[in-house]
Amino acid sequence: MASPEAPGLVCFDLDGTLVDPLLGVRNCVRKTCAAFGLERPSDAVLRGWIGLGMREALATLEGLQDPARLEAALEFYWERYREDGVFEHELYPGVFHLLHRLKRQGHRLYVVSAKPTLFARRIAYQFDLNLIFDDIFGSSLKGRWQPKTEVLAGLAERGTIWRGGVFVGDRGVDMAAARDHRLEAVGVAWGYGTREELREAGAERIFDAVPDLDAWLQIRFPGAEAFDAFSRSE
Repeated sequence: MASPEAPGLVCFDLDGTLVDPLLGVRNCVRKTCAAFGLERPSDAVLRGWIGLGMREALATLEGLQDPARLEAALEFYWERYREDGVFEHELYPGVFHLLHRLKRQGHRLYVVSAKPTLFARRIAYQFDLNLIFDDIFGSSLKGRWQPKTEVLAGLAERGTIWRGGVFVGDRGVDMAAARDHRLEAVGVAWGYGTREELREAGAERIFDAVPDLDAWLQIRFPGAEAFDAFSRSE
C-alpha cells in the first residue's frame, strides 16, 4: 500500500451543497405559519432563506415583529424540524461517492453549516455520512445566526483549518467566508445561490454538477487512496 501524502483540507457547506433541504424547510414553515396565523411565504422566498439563519428569516414575516412571538415561532419551527424536517432532505446524487473517495485519500473533511449543529449531525447520520467527516460545525439552536466567516475564524484559531484548503458551497456567504480565511472558494450551481451571487462573492471556480466537482477534486488532490473509508472515525 502506498504511503499517504500530507492530508488536504476540504470544508463543505451542507444545505444546497450536499443535501437538498427545501421539502423539509417548506413543510416546517407551512406548519409554523398555520400555528401562528401568518401568511406563508412563496417557494421563491424560501429558496432565498436556505443557507442563512432561520431566526433572521422568520423575522421578515409580517406578524413576527414582537421578539417574544418570534422566539415562540422559532421554537415551534425547530420542534417541527426535529420531528419531521430532518427526515425530509435528499442527498444530491454523486455526493456519497465523492465524499468516500476523499476520505479514502485521508483528507480532513468538515461540514460548516448555517443549520444548528444538532440537526446537521443528525442529517449526516441518516445518510451514513457521519463517519466520513472529521467534524461537523453549525450554529446554536437558539443563539443568533453566526456568519460562516466567524465560524471559520474560530476554527482557524484552534488550528482545525489552515490556509490553502478548499471550501465548497452554494451561497455567496460561503465564498466570502472562504476568501476571508484564504481557502479556495469553490461554488456549486446546483444549490440555492445563483452563479452571479457566487461570482460576485469571489468564487474562484463554479461547478454545475457533482461529477464535475469530483473530477476537479481528483486533480486538486491527486494522492492515492490509502485508507479504508471508515478507519479513521471508528
